[in-house]
Amino acid sequence: MVYYAVNAFPILIVHHIFKNLLEDRMMIIALFIYFLLLLLIGIYANKKTGKTPEDYFLANRSFGPIILFFTIAATNFSAFTFLGFAGKAYTSGFGQYGIMAFGTGMMAIMFYVIGRKVWILGRKRRYLTPAELIGDRFSSPSLRMLFMLVMVAFTIPYLAIQAIGAGYIIQYIFPRISMKFGAILVTIIITFYVMAGGMKASGWTDVLQGVIMIVAMVLAFIFVAHGLGGFEVATKNAYEANPSLFSRPGNGFFTPQIWLSFMLLWIFCDPMFPQIFSRFYTAKSEKSLQVSMIFYPIIVSLLFFFPVIIGIWANAAPIEISGNEDTVLPLMVKNFAPYPVFGFVMLGALAALMSTADSQLLSISSMISHDIPLIKRKKVIATRIMVLLLSLFTIFFVIFSYDPTVGIMGTLVNTTFSGLIVLSPITLAILYWKRVTKWGCIAGIVFGESMVFLYKYIPLPTYGFLPGIIAFLFTTIVMIFVSLFTKQQPEKILNEYFKK
Repeated sequence: MVYYAVNAFPILIVHHIFKNLLEDRMMIIALFIYFLLLLLIGIYANKKTGKTPEDYFLANRSFGPIILFFTIAATNFSAFTFLGFAGKAYTSGFGQYGIMAFGTGMMAIMFYVIGRKVWILGRKRRYLTPAELIGDRFSSPSLRMLFMLVMVAFTIPYLAIQAIGAGYIIQYIFPRISMKFGAILVTIIITFYVMAGGMKASGWTDVLQGVIMIVAMVLAFIFVAHGLGGFEVATKNAYEANPSLFSRPGNGFFTPQIWLSFMLLWIFCDPMFPQIFSRFYTAKSEKSLQVSMIFYPIIVSLLFFFPVIIGIWANAAPIEISGNEDTVLPLMVKNFAPYPVFGFVMLGALAALMSTADSQLLSISSMISHDIPLIKRKKVIATRIMVLLLSLFTIFFVIFSYDPTVGIMGTLVNTTFSGLIVLSPITLAILYWKRVTKWGCIAGIVFGESMVFLYKYIPLPTYGFLPGIIAFLFTTIVMIFVSLFTKQQPEKILNEYFKK
């Protein structure tokens, strides 16, 4: 017995080494094919993209229902879909599903309230960027610049988070590769195909990436459930391990104020993401927007359930969470699904964050090149240069600035979401309220963003709400108050702007 055990030990070691090498080789090939497809789509899009800013920035407003639906969905499903959701559900429970699925699904209402009006005005007045629409209402370069600067400033951290998420995913797949190296590699690939093909490349790759991430999340749910003994067993074990995760407030986090805060945050903030706002311009017809509005809540309610339940199951699973809650979903899939499934799920996670990053990179680069008055010619070239510079800035952020103790969701809520929700009442007023004035909009933005800044560095009372919601409320009040005491636009200009 001892003789056979001693002689078999080297064979087991060799088998383990070769098994790992084979798995690594399979994953490298899969990643190579995936990245190559993205690059080829970018090259093909480059050949189909004209030299005009409208074609490069907005794909010549040609996205039909299928492409528009996938590009909006894929753009909005980012690193936190595969990483942050499961991590937050691991600590706070099912309340995360109610907030994320219902709140984000309700955002589809804004496809009509904001998106339809933006699409109509965009086609009528040939707008290319969000800030151009805002500033043109009052023929105000100062308001246009302010709106653009806020959008860019608060989207850059979100862009950097996508790169960081990519780095973690590469590291999960290949533990010998550092997070920073993986983040830089993915950033370089995104930069190439965005520079090459603009909005066409971004939209077309979103279709591929959207399909991959949907299939990947479904596979993750099926195989993790099977590995834990079935849906019923896994859920029962998690309930016995921590019953509070199955009710609100879920370990004390989801209070009524926090619940309402997140609902308002998703509904009013998400359309203010420049990558979403810009896509309203790209619709070929109103039907394209209607299809997205109908099917978006359906895919959200289905897809968001899977990472949340996996995060809850992790409470009873025999795995060790090494201090970073964003690792929950990859660890669960790695431990309870076959390696090919784990590899495909990691591809899905990459697809989710890359589809967001490419859209963000293009939209904020387009705004900088188009909305800054100093850049008057060769705006497509200027945008490509900005794509490159922003990619370099993202790499700098990854290397020097990211704090892993805050986590992906915490970083986004504290920066991007709080800053961008301030722009929502301004946008709604410009689209629908004739009495709003330029000074009301400027005062609202300045006051709201000042509050976001103060809340970040001074412990001001929030009364249980997220700071971004307090800033949103006071932005609205200041905008209305200042507008009522400043001069309204002439009726002739208003009638021209609001004429159908």
